Amino acid sequence: MVIWTVKNKSLHIKEQFPDQNHAIDLLMAEDPEFLSLCEDHDDCVNALRYWTRSKEPEAKTRINEYRVLVRDLEEEIVHILVATEPGRSD
Repeated sequence: MVIWTVKNKSLHIKEQFPDQNHAIDLLMAEDPEFLSLCEDHDDCVNALRYWTRSKEPEAKTRINEYRVLVRDLEEEIVHILVATEPGRSD
């Protein structure tokens, strides 16, 4: 059950980077900070989807805010994925 829950928290990031599924699973299991980034990313994507469908007056502002957050989180996640690639010696 725990593994399913952890993998479920990476749903959106795995959709964004399907070729990195195995690395994402490993990092989420081994690195609590990476897991937290994936959880934050998932929450932001869900919020962005919510605000995209919303007719509330503040929707446009929230959409812009969440787009920036999603992009920033994806950049941070990519940085970690690249840094942990096998054979990298940076």
